[in-house]
Amino acid sequence: MTASTARSTALFAIATMLSRITGLARDSLFANYFGTSAQYDAYLVAIMIPFFLRKIFADGAMTMAFVPLFNEKLKNSAKRAFIFASTVLVFVLIVSGSISAGGMVFSEGVASVFAGGFDQAALELTSRLIRISFPFIVLVSLWAVYCGVLNSLDAFFIAAITPMFINLSTIAGILLSARFSPPIVGPTIGFLAGGVIQLLVVVLAARSKGFVFKPGYNKSDVKEFLLLFLFSAISPAINEINSFVDIRVSTELGRGAVSSLGYAQRLYQLPLGVFAIAVATVALPKLSKLTSADSKDRFRKSLWDSLTVLAFLIIPSTLGLLVLGEGIVRLLFERGSFTPGDTAMTTSLLYGYTLGLPFYGSYGVLSRAYYARKSPKTPTIISAIMVSVNVVLDIVLGFTIGPLGVALATSAAGIVGTVTVSAALLRWTGYEKKNLFEIVKVILASLVMSALMLLGRIFFGTGNISTLVTLVSGIGVYFLMARAFGLGNLFKLKDLLGKNKRGN
Repeated sequence: MTASTARSTALFAIATMLSRITGLARDSLFANYFGTSAQYDAYLVAIMIPFFLRKIFADGAMTMAFVPLFNEKLKNSAKRAFIFASTVLVFVLIVSGSISAGGMVFSEGVASVFAGGFDQAALELTSRLIRISFPFIVLVSLWAVYCGVLNSLDAFFIAAITPMFINLSTIAGILLSARFSPPIVGPTIGFLAGGVIQLLVVVLAARSKGFVFKPGYNKSDVKEFLLLFLFSAISPAINEINSFVDIRVSTELGRGAVSSLGYAQRLYQLPLGVFAIAVATVALPKLSKLTSADSKDRFRKSLWDSLTVLAFLIIPSTLGLLVLGEGIVRLLFERGSFTPGDTAMTTSLLYGYTLGLPFYGSYGVLSRAYYARKSPKTPTIISAIMVSVNVVLDIVLGFTIGPLGVALATSAAGIVGTVTVSAALLRWTGYEKKNLFEIVKVILASLVMSALMLLGRIFFGTGNISTLVTLVSGIGVYFLMARAFGLGNLFKLKDLLGKNKRGN
């Protein structure tokens, strides 16, 4: 792996880890103050659509459409690239502002569509919270464009750490929730305030990199961006339908089902957001620069380097969650309004989601390889297959075995999508035998780690102290095994710190 890729991935992962740690603190406070109550159910539905659009804009179409086009223009001149970015900002402001205003005006209808299983009081509360949360759509959409600029200029850290401000602001809202009626209004306002802070930070960071917004509207730039954006948006939008269906089915499964799924998703998405998104985000601009006919070998090597790093991070995370999931849920959430029964429910859902973790991580990297080549058709078709699998299984399993069926449906869809996209892409790129051998060594090291963790759980139980000791010991053993297998070359310290200046 090249020094620049290792360093960029590490910085992105560190920043995202800081953000996710504050997210865990936020969720722990939610568990303490609200447990799996109807108020928290309403809150999760109210922020679902803004987060849905964040997934499309920030982690999805905006990244996959904007970054390749911005980099293409950056090759000509920074001035031309900045004009393009300013045009996109104006366009995004118009579109996201219209969506935000529409949601606020028709909040009752939105609540009925996405939370139809709630009782009348919960529906009214959801509608009220939607009116508060929907301006976040504008904030996060503009933030996504600025993040695309920063990532293209190799400034990954600031863009990745800014979601931390949403978490901190939401935490403040939770702590002050007693001053509001009902209390859940407090963290909803905090959520919106965090979006304002997040946007201001990336605006200032982009300015420090030389980018200054210049009002203007270039029709050809809009047309070029919109064409690729619409194709790119289909895939992440289809994937996010999974979340909509998950929550909609869960509203029919009794009070607290939505909340339990939410807590389980937070833990499952921790390694997904810290590691998988970090690798995929760093991979996209690098792959987008290797799309010429004479760069196929370098494209393949860069892709497999990214998959190997992903395996190094995501495989032990998956096994660790499967072995220590119950203890981790108890450690983070079981206090105040969050009962032992809530721990049991959340743990079972966490196991269901975790089965799909390595597949969703791989899908993120593999699908971005298509977008780097400005070829979104294949991942779009595969995403449609994934959502079809998820919707059918959500209904079948959700209404037969309960919330666990919803989690298992999500994992099954991820498995189907990853197997399909792998067969399509790797037939074109080919394989790197050295990387395959490295991934096998990662699996062996992870199995040794998980065996030790399993013994620790059997002999010492799942109490808070024993879980912490077992977790830290397992991580230590994993890195020792990685060193013994020669995997340390993936992350040499001098590479991560940027001291090795080998070329890309």
